Amino acid sequence: MLWGRMATPGAGPGSCGGALLRIWFNRTYATNSHIIAMLRANPDGRPVHVIATHTDPDSPVLAVSDQAYPEPPPDCQGADYATWALGFARQHGVDVVVPRVGMAELADAHAEFAAAGTALVCPAGDTVRLFEDKAAAYRAAAQLGLPVPPHHLVTDAAGLRAAYQQLREIAQVICMKPARATGADGFRIVSSVGPGLAELLGPAKAQIPLDWACAALDGAQAAGRHVPPLVVMPYLPGPEVSVDALCDRDGRTLLALGRRNYHRRGVIVDDLPARGVAEVLNLAHRVAYLSNTQVRYWQGPGDDEPRPYLLELNTRISGGLFQTALAGVNLPWAAVRLALGEDAGTLHPRYDVAYTTVDSLVAFGAAP
Repeated sequence: MLWGRMATPGAGPGSCGGALLRIWFNRTYATNSHIIAMLRANPDGRPVHVIATHTDPDSPVLAVSDQAYPEPPPDCQGADYATWALGFARQHGVDVVVPRVGMAELADAHAEFAAAGTALVCPAGDTVRLFEDKAAAYRAAAQLGLPVPPHHLVTDAAGLRAAYQQLREIAQVICMKPARATGADGFRIVSSVGPGLAELLGPAKAQIPLDWACAALDGAQAAGRHVPPLVVMPYLPGPEVSVDALCDRDGRTLLALGRRNYHRRGVIVDDLPARGVAEVLNLAHRVAYLSNTQVRYWQGPGDDEPRPYLLELNTRISGGLFQTALAGVNLPWAAVRLALGEDAGTLHPRYDVAYTTVDSLVAFGAAP
């Protein structure tokens, strides 16, 4: 790819009396365009120069950055990607990297980045790898005494049918998701019957008949294709709380903000049980800087009342982190300060703030 956008004249290290902070976002989500705005509006008034890279030239993050460059093709992974990233950071005088792609490999090379004068906003590589695997994360949480959903790992149709039948004894609705997936990729609610007229005429749903799912697995097996492990578990119907946590380098939680969604309405909450799940995991596994822990309340077998069951923990900025700005704090900027070896600054959040979200417009400039 030959596209790219250089900095405007005068931008770069040494601008603004040497205080300019160069922050790089690599192949990140579109919603992080809001995070970039939060960094520019930081409470310290420090000038920020944002560099963004992506494989998609139409990424909104590129449009709102000060400099935009293409990334290597998606098959550049692992150590090769980390080597490219280190060279890019050196070439562009990057002070801070907020990584999404290749987090574990970049974290493994933290000493090399530090030698280049670049800080990473992410925990250690082993921590990233642990929570990238939902089955491993559930084992780790269970060892800490935290509630995890009953679940099965399957890779074939026979395993899926057996897991479905066992879980139906304790739950009405069953779902599945790849053990390694991002966001809602691969999430399906599994049904024992085909879709009815209501499903045909209503909005699209992430639902699949059990027989169809089994047929897909049988087909993959017959073709000799690798099937990644699938986590099969009850669909937890209770309220979901998404906890955005700011932690120091040792995983001690400095601030945790819960976001609870009611259809279109969201509320910033201080949900103590949900926050407790995040705090225990962050400390035990040294989940540094920014993370997001998602729980759902469920009264499982043997529970006297609903409890917050772990869905997943992401060792990166969540897609909805920008919503926490309504709490009156700037978590992305606090994380940058921590990565630079400073304190987190003053954090006095407001709770019980209700909100909703809408699409926003990002201009690309003149059309080619």
